[in-house]
Amino acid sequence: MSRLAAIAKARGWTEDLRLGRVASRAEIADREGLGERHVRLLASLAFVAPRVVGAIADRSAPADLTVTTLAKALPYLWVQQEHRFAATEPPGS
Repeated sequence: MSRLAAIAKARGWTEDLRLGRVASRAEIADREGLGERHVRLLASLAFVAPRVVGAIADRSAPADLTVTTLAKALPYLWVQQEHRFAATEPPGS
């Protein structure tokens, strides 16, 4: 699964939980045919900073940044995510 696809999937799962379309990550795992542990790992990708998503989309994010690496090392604060994973120059600089 590509990084952008994983982020989109995680955002969809979060929305499903928020809206009550599913009751748990276990239910998501069953529906998706995935292990619950895998769903828990990827769920944090719903909160990737917009600049990081942009850096992935425009290929300025580190080439070795994988879905797993991103999910396991994702800081809570967007500014920390941007520092770690996005381009060093702000857009428009």
